[in-house]
Amino acid sequence: MPFRTSKTKVYQYDIVVKGSRFRGSCGTEDFEEAKAVEAQVRAEAKTRSGNSGSCTLSEALGTYHRDKMIGTSSERTNASMCRAILKHMDGQKPISRITDADVMRYVSRDRASCKNATVNRRLQMLGRALRHMARFYKADAPTLELKAAETKEPKEIVRELSTTEQARLFEHLPQEFHAFVSFALMTGARIHTISTLLWTDIDLPNREITFRLKGDDMMIFPINAELSALLSTLPRSNVLANRDLVFTRVDQQTGDRVMIQPNGGVFGTIWRKALRNAGITAFRFHDLRHTFATRMLRRTQNLKLVSKLLGHQNIETTMKYAHVLIDDLRLAMDDFSVFGVGPKDAKPSKAKAR
Repeated sequence: MPFRTSKTKVYQYDIVVKGSRFRGSCGTEDFEEAKAVEAQVRAEAKTRSGNSGSCTLSEALGTYHRDKMIGTSSERTNASMCRAILKHMDGQKPISRITDADVMRYVSRDRASCKNATVNRRLQMLGRALRHMARFYKADAPTLELKAAETKEPKEIVRELSTTEQARLFEHLPQEFHAFVSFALMTGARIHTISTLLWTDIDLPNREITFRLKGDDMMIFPINAELSALLSTLPRSNVLANRDLVFTRVDQQTGDRVMIQPNGGVFGTIWRKALRNAGITAFRFHDLRHTFATRMLRRTQNLKLVSKLLGHQNIETTMKYAHVLIDDLRLAMDDFSVFGVGPKDAKPSKAKAR
């Protein structure tokens, strides 16, 4: 494992591979990055020693993280998934010896403390890491039934914010966060996408925003007059490191405008308090995305268009909003009659017994 000495905060590595010792600096103060560097050194050492086909689970995850995730918007999430997997699986075990039984034991342990969807995302990442090692480092990666090991996820509930709830929410939400929440309602963007949005992502003359999505994909979102007006009123941060961020908040201790953390933090506390004071229950920030989608679908009646605006890879993901179309079809049928007349009451009356 990487280590630090009293003389420097930068992590060092000191490993032995096939009787040869390798020592040096990882070149970083971040432990996860240091592990990836150490894993890369070990992998390269094994390649030189003619033993490139063997690597441990910890090395595989560290190498994948270093090669594919560092510098991306998903870096922190991926590092967290690596830690979660290594908490329940033996990191020193060669990946060639990992079995489906090992995977199922991991699933049963991890599922006890988190949602099925979270376990499934971690399994998918494990699969990507193993395939990466096999493809680029010629490691002996096993063929595992990772898809079969995934657990059934509950059907996602589409929670839409009503207009009266929206008014109450903004009434109890501090003014400095109004633009942040309004932007979510106007675009349906995820909280991480909004909190990391940069001014360089916004092209007002061409009325376009570049959104960075999950999996490091990108999409172009159109700017309408309402969005343009909102963006033009946003203040720039007085902190050089945060000046590129579109959305910031005021640190009450320093007065500086700092990043709005997407998970927990100050905004998370304020958000939950505003919901509680507004009497809004069973509602998450992600439900602002659902609200945008249902409102847009209700207005346009175009499922494909909404799918594009949400950045979905396939329209099947957008089908959870199809209930909006069914509701509108039902209303249309209520006003339709073949003979021009017909009962408007859907409840049939009981005929009197003779």
